[in-house]
Amino acid sequence: MTQAAPSAQTMAVMEKLAADLAPIDAVAGLADHYDQVTIEALAEAEDRFGAPPSPYAWLALGSHARREPSLASDQDNALVLAGDDDASKAYGDKLAGHVVERLHEAGLRRCDGDYMATKWSYSLREWETILRRRFIDPKPEDFLDADVFLDLRPLAGDLDVSSLQQIMVSAAGSARLLQGLASSAVKYPSGLGPFGRLRLSSGKIDLKKGGLAPLTMLARTYSLAAGSTAVGTRERLGAAEAADQLSARAAGRLGMAHALLTRLRMTNQLRCARAGEPVSDLVPPNRVRWVDERLLRSSLEAIREVQQATALRFRTDMQN
Repeated sequence: MTQAAPSAQTMAVMEKLAADLAPIDAVAGLADHYDQVTIEALAEAEDRFGAPPSPYAWLALGSHARREPSLASDQDNALVLAGDDDASKAYGDKLAGHVVERLHEAGLRRCDGDYMATKWSYSLREWETILRRRFIDPKPEDFLDADVFLDLRPLAGDLDVSSLQQIMVSAAGSARLLQGLASSAVKYPSGLGPFGRLRLSSGKIDLKKGGLAPLTMLARTYSLAAGSTAVGTRERLGAAEAADQLSARAAGRLGMAHALLTRLRMTNQLRCARAGEPVSDLVPPNRVRWVDERLLRSSLEAIREVQQATALRFRTDMQN
């Protein structure tokens, strides 16, 4: 994914975070910043439109929910309403429109796949039905939604949405869902090509498709198999290890890979943004130091090994 230079507000926040924190904590800080923007936007909306006719909950989804956004990330969010009456729905539409616009202005652009509260705004009862369908007995067309909705973090609002998280826990018993998630994780080609060489896309290393995306999906799959409601990748790897879903060696190597890939992506995106260039997940090989290149090869090898083990465990070749 390529994006124009980030907004001045996003850059100011990210520069300060990058100066003070380790990269993996800096991107978490950027998510915290977007949390605050969301909370302030919700307060503005209530001032403008009046008190809501029924309680609601605002959900962060995707990388924002995981607290792992990059400078190229887009929005992923949803709205849960207590009521399903016309007044609640009309208010929810106005609320969602205002918050999505404010996040866009703050530098978190609109989602290309439309996973935003302007589309995904339903009553709690409707959300329970939506998640049961995606999680418990999903059809092939449901797996993309499931990937997004499993990264669910309640961010603001007075509505109790613990029932949605409980449905997520019950999804650990869905062999079809786990197989579908595993299949998505192993379909990504390894970031390593023949003879252990780095695989290039248009002459560049794709840190997301070659590393972060399959790693994130693997952590999601094994954490869910452990019956955990953890959302962040680091927390998911820890939950998977604690439940013996991943060995300590595999979880540790994936954790180190996640930290390295996050650092390389953040460093490259900041460099591009400072130069006024589009930011993306693609890194020219000559911008990776030889020490980091060795670490990168080891990290990608770790991801590939877990992908191979995952394909065997979940029989992804048998998916229908």
